[in-house]
Amino acid sequence: MENPADWAHKKGIKILGVSHGFASNVEALIHNPIYFEPGEIYSQITNWEEIEKTKYGPEMDSHIFILDAPDLPFEIRSEGKELFVQGNITQFENETKDRRRALLGNIGLWYRHALTTQERQGIFSLHAVAIYKLVENELLVVAGKAGSGKTVFLLEAISRGYQVFSTEMTYFRISTEGVRFFRGALYDNIRIGSFLYDFPEVVNYLNLDLPQVENPWDHKISVDMRQLTTAQSELSNPKLSFVFPRIETGIERPIVRDISDPKEVARLLFASASEKIGSTFLTYDSIPSRGLDTPDLAAKRWQALVELVAGEKWDIKQAKSTLAGPNNCMEEIDQ
Repeated sequence: MENPADWAHKKGIKILGVSHGFASNVEALIHNPIYFEPGEIYSQITNWEEIEKTKYGPEMDSHIFILDAPDLPFEIRSEGKELFVQGNITQFENETKDRRRALLGNIGLWYRHALTTQERQGIFSLHAVAIYKLVENELLVVAGKAGSGKTVFLLEAISRGYQVFSTEMTYFRISTEGVRFFRGALYDNIRIGSFLYDFPEVVNYLNLDLPQVENPWDHKISVDMRQLTTAQSELSNPKLSFVFPRIETGIERPIVRDISDPKEVARLLFASASEKIGSTFLTYDSIPSRGLDTPDLAAKRWQALVELVAGEKWDIKQAKSTLAGPNNCMEEIDQ
């Protein structure tokens, strides 16, 4: 690979105080605003609340170097805080049908690299919705893979008066002072059918103008929930509830199970925290790519989750799994 120091195009951003550098031999591959501004379902704004611009420099916490080279095979190389990508990137960008899986898409390679960088700086992430009950100072963390029902919980919680703290990823740091949660993304990609058939009242709460489509379950829109968020961007030592859902239509009465074993809770949270970092994924629709996890990162992540569940300076109110329908998902949980 060419020396990235010789490339003309560079930029820097900062997220949750962590700096990220981008360098490429093609300007459009790192400066295309569609990946870092709200409005599109593939934007990084669906992963983080705020992305700040900062000066690029060699001291950044992470770097991604993108070499557009039509004559070279596609290759990804991860070396700690540095990520190298080469190949006919411009062609992939032009031909991809799912920009979420592009290098800078919201479920793509760089996003996963950024999560590992945050972990190296002591900020851990859960694939989880976080909703806040102000009167109880309670943060309800709903963890699960895509399709498990996190968005259903989010919409039901909104209808019950909860505040939105994060719509997709929940970030936290543990220190001698306790646990601190950082507000995550306030945009969520939601199927139109969820509003039309399960939560029509939330349409008014969010002042939505839903587009007319042939199949509302096949179409997602990026929904701005900033008006329903908390006054504070960080929560220190809140009361915590953990929920692991499975939502299916047609379930008239939810089946709720208390999870009393702290190690079981930690294992479930570890799976959530490791999913985006460790799992194999597709880049540009068709290129199988390995996860970015390492034994050292995994060990520190596990220790952080054991400490989170132990709750030495904060209360753990409950940990439950639930099999429920869309409109009864919070029964036996919101109490």
